[in-house]
Amino acid sequence: MIRGERMKNFYLSKALLFVSLFYLILTFSFAGETATGIVFEDKNQNLKKDFDEKRIAKVMVSNQHEVVLTDESGQFSIPVDESSVIFITKPAGYNVPLNNHNQPQFYFIHQPKGSPSEYKYPGVSPTGALPESIEFPLFKSEEPAKFEALIFGDPQPHNQERINYLRDDILADLLGTDAAFSLSLGDIAGDNLAVYDPLIRTMAALGIPNYYLPGNHDTNNESAGDEMSLETYKSKFGPSYYSFDYGQTHFVIMDSVEWHGATKDKKAWYRGMFGKRQLEWLTNDLQYVPKDKLVVFAMHIAPYTIISNSASDNIIDREAMFRIIEDREHLLILTGHNHTSEHHFLGEAEGWKGKKPLHIIICTAMCGSWYSGPKDERGIPAATQQDGAPNGYYVFRFDGNQCSEKFIPAGLDPDFQIRIESPVGTIKAEQIKDLQVVANIFDGSARSTVTCQIDALAPSSMNQQVMKSPYFDRLIKENKDKFRSWIQPCPSNHFWTSPLPADLKLGLHTIVVKTTDQFGNTFSGKAIFEIEP
Repeated sequence: MIRGERMKNFYLSKALLFVSLFYLILTFSFAGETATGIVFEDKNQNLKKDFDEKRIAKVMVSNQHEVVLTDESGQFSIPVDESSVIFITKPAGYNVPLNNHNQPQFYFIHQPKGSPSEYKYPGVSPTGALPESIEFPLFKSEEPAKFEALIFGDPQPHNQERINYLRDDILADLLGTDAAFSLSLGDIAGDNLAVYDPLIRTMAALGIPNYYLPGNHDTNNESAGDEMSLETYKSKFGPSYYSFDYGQTHFVIMDSVEWHGATKDKKAWYRGMFGKRQLEWLTNDLQYVPKDKLVVFAMHIAPYTIISNSASDNIIDREAMFRIIEDREHLLILTGHNHTSEHHFLGEAEGWKGKKPLHIIICTAMCGSWYSGPKDERGIPAATQQDGAPNGYYVFRFDGNQCSEKFIPAGLDPDFQIRIESPVGTIKAEQIKDLQVVANIFDGSARSTVTCQIDALAPSSMNQQVMKSPYFDRLIKENKDKFRSWIQPCPSNHFWTSPLPADLKLGLHTIVVKTTDQFGNTFSGKAIFEIEP
């Protein structure tokens, strides 16, 4: 009897083991697939591999987690799941094909079931089964070590009218640009994702490759969590994070927004975060990038800002990123989101442990204060930002592993870089003791030198100060009906101040403020004010 029970239990355990192994094998069989393909030089640019076209070795290929190199025959093999974007890192000396709207075609979406059908804005259509081979064509191209790129913060149009503002305020002046490409730093839309198509068409007029990354206003708000929150974005722009090389610079495009959908007890919200998977991809990506290269990171929410210390304005896992990159010396981070401009040079106080301070530039928004404010003679709102700076964009100049930049104010003289915000107009003599010269240097940083000269007195150094813009405060008070109620002056670190001489006499006085930035560019601003009894 006992022996019979033992034999019964023995065969039962064997059967259970067999069933477990069967399901384990079944699980592995259907857990994922492997994508294979080639990267090749498309000499005739017909987007097909012809028999006489060579394959290209050592090109980086990624599924947004793993990164592999093509072998000597230009082939690659990489795992995929049911929602994968496979992309190549464009190597220096090559171009990728552009679609009809000048968007680089460097990726392949594998999403057999497509995006959720209940979303307000359509996402990815079902892609079906994997092809036997995914082909990535490249076009041979000369890429000099010296080149320019256009950097755009927050276009963020809510409708066609605001796309027209962007077109006439900024893009029209850039027709015929010599820039190698443009890069928009998120908030491509202003929640209304239907503007993607007209915006893409408008941006195409620049005639150069246009790269994009997502912001917090680019989400499918119906999404319960982050995983499926960029389905419409993906259908129009591809992967939310990726990389490419141009000249001697490696560009790393990152997604710094983590979306959380609404629950019964909480409204939808977001925070600045990369997440484990993206940071693992970053590690895998950088392993193939030489340490002497300049690496430029682009993202929406900044790792650090003075606007606030909230998780919606700062990346909460920034130090995990820092540990990955801080053994490199040639680094730059570009961000948007704030609708202000800031330069920061991070050190130990901010969790950075690299040999050199980490330079972060929070870039001015294209739309400024969401295209609000009084209209100019063109019928375009002033769009002055909450830090008192005009809306605009940046021209970055790259030379090997070095770079410099210049802020270009929209619709204004490119050399208009300083606004003297105080004193202005006519002031009473008794006010002098309470006033100081306030200069708003739109692209100023801690590495700027700034002097102030009043009348024929000797120039004196000015002090950098975090403060709110007196000019923008006046602008709002005088145009309350042209600004949304929540648009208010916010703190900025690109103000410089100096006291007024106490012995200034009645009458007219002049102010000349001069600045030299960290790249050696020099600008000046002038103002006249009057003292009356």
